[in-house]
Amino acid sequence: MLRSKIFPIPALIRTYGEVSKYASFIQPRIVTWGAFWSTIPFTILTAVIFIDPHLNNSHESLTWIAIALISHASMVPFVHYLNKRSTRGPHILMALFLGALKGVVLNLVAPILQVQDPLPILVRAANSAVVYLYLCASISMVQGIWGKFAKDLRLLIPSLTTSNYKSNFFSSATDTVIDDTERQNAIERLKNLLESSIEMQNDGLTLIEQAKAIDKVIHKSIRPNSSKRWKIAELVWPQIKPWEVLRSSLKETLSPVLVVFIIIMPLSIIGQLSHASILNATLLQLLSFVLIFLFCELADKISTYKKLSILLNNSLYIIFYLFIIGPILYFVNKFYNMSHYTSTRNLFLVNISAMLFFVAAVLFGDIVLTVYNSREKELEQLRKYLPEKQIANILRDSFAANENEEYAQYLHAEVQSQLTASKLLLLKAADSNFSSMSTETTRKVLARLELLEEPYQKKIVRNPKIRLTELADTWRGLTRIKMDLPTELNSFSPNGEVIAQLIEESVINAIRHGMAKNVRVNVTIENEICYIQIQDDGKLKSTRKPGLGSTFFQVFAPDWKLETNEVGTLATMSTPF
Repeated sequence: MLRSKIFPIPALIRTYGEVSKYASFIQPRIVTWGAFWSTIPFTILTAVIFIDPHLNNSHESLTWIAIALISHASMVPFVHYLNKRSTRGPHILMALFLGALKGVVLNLVAPILQVQDPLPILVRAANSAVVYLYLCASISMVQGIWGKFAKDLRLLIPSLTTSNYKSNFFSSATDTVIDDTERQNAIERLKNLLESSIEMQNDGLTLIEQAKAIDKVIHKSIRPNSSKRWKIAELVWPQIKPWEVLRSSLKETLSPVLVVFIIIMPLSIIGQLSHASILNATLLQLLSFVLIFLFCELADKISTYKKLSILLNNSLYIIFYLFIIGPILYFVNKFYNMSHYTSTRNLFLVNISAMLFFVAAVLFGDIVLTVYNSREKELEQLRKYLPEKQIANILRDSFAANENEEYAQYLHAEVQSQLTASKLLLLKAADSNFSSMSTETTRKVLARLELLEEPYQKKIVRNPKIRLTELADTWRGLTRIKMDLPTELNSFSPNGEVIAQLIEESVINAIRHGMAKNVRVNVTIENEICYIQIQDDGKLKSTRKPGLGSTFFQVFAPDWKLETNEVGTLATMSTPF
């Protein structure tokens, strides 16, 4: 942190440039479901600590918790509409609006539950608006930092998989024996059931019952096994632990105490106005600034004189704030503003909470500043957080688990796909009401099952175009799949399997989840980047939790997105060729 020995205007000028560093991590969209769910605990704590005037009354505290949850829930329709839509400007305005809405609802609901908000409705709305904007921006910054780390790590890992690494670790990894018995037995039982239905004719299973039998096999034997194998094999991208990053930040970056104070000053003033007059709140803020500035300068001078480390310097900041500045502000606040609090206990808890919030903001600011300053040396920074020995272990484990991963892909992309196609064939025949088609349709399904009855064998790398042609053939009669593929996919390429898998996952999801009847795939390759567009006439349907396909997209095509248009659903993504 930059500070001047001349007090205090030059320090403010110099810290102005540092404020922009924090804004650089704020995402284009800040009103998201992640922000909504993450701020629930803060909403509850705010209501109980800062609003509830009788903290010793458990019944009243529970009432305020209920009011807080109701006010928070009032934002749901707007969050649902704006999530993943629009740009930063509208999101900032909407965050202010939602905060104001939350405050208004809280103020209006309180009398209904026989309690009283100590603030007028307009003051509560303004207070809540500013607070919620800060919360959304802070959560967005967290997402920006950890998202950036995850992206850099994904780029780092492949860059370290040199031929030497591969030769050393692949040769040392033992081959995993795949036990395919469970899948084979499930397919055999299903095949016998359908064959008996043909033999029994009228007494056998109906087409709908056959479809349900297939669905049962998918949910009991195929999908869980696929998920289990993927979890065993998945190279879970190394997660940088926040505590490790914080510890490293405190060791190498001076905590930006003054900068953080300036950033949160509007929020602090709004909070002070809840418990003081405008004059007293302003004077308390000025006193806080002067004390923080002076004691930060004192900490720097002590550290310079004693040649203390950055970690000890940062420790002095926190010690001075908690044990000197904080108590001074507490007694000044008590002397001038005690009449605005219901009790000394209420005053004490509010001040302690404000102090802890400020310390947490400083620690978070230290992390942000460290990340920002390391932008030009990301690889070195990541290597420090991820030691070479750990990288070696990750690579060794990933090569050793390669068989499990391929088997999971086989279960998901081939077995489950064929079974789903068979189920839809049966349902389509059942809807046609032609009894003569019943036996013929079941025989077509049995022909598909015969292909799956063979024991699992590791497949050799396939030509992407051939693989995608097989995909179109699999769904023939159910969905029309047209593909416009570049000539580069007619031959093998380093990333050909990944490209084919991305297209395959998108097409299958469009059919299974969106009930698409027509799918158009367009692929172009420019400057060694493969751009994929998949248009279908189905409905966009999001699942409750990401599956194997979503994980695959996030790893190999982080920019993938789904959006609706006049035709149906458009999926776009890109990946290296």
